[in-house]
Amino acid sequence: MALTEEEKETVIQFDEAGQTAFVYTASWDMARSLKRAGFVPVKKEKGAWWFEVPRGSLTIQGEKESLTLGGLG
Repeated sequence: MALTEEEKETVIQFDEAGQTAFVYTASWDMARSLKRAGFVPVKKEKGAWWFEVPRGSLTIQGEKESLTLGGLG
C-alpha cells in the first residue's frame, strides 16, 4: 500500500547541546535529495529512512534571511 502525500513526512530533530541533527523521512524525494548531498542513511526500513547530519549543514530560508541551524545554541 502506497503512502498518501500527507503521510510522506519529514522530521528534523536536534537539541541545543549537540551538533548533530537526526532526519527521519518517509519521502523518497527527500531521501534521494539527502543521499545526493552525500548523506548516508543510518537506518532504513520499508519506506522510511533515518539520517544523522551535522546541524551546520541545515539551513532554513525565509523571505528576509536564511538561518543556519548550526549557528543556534
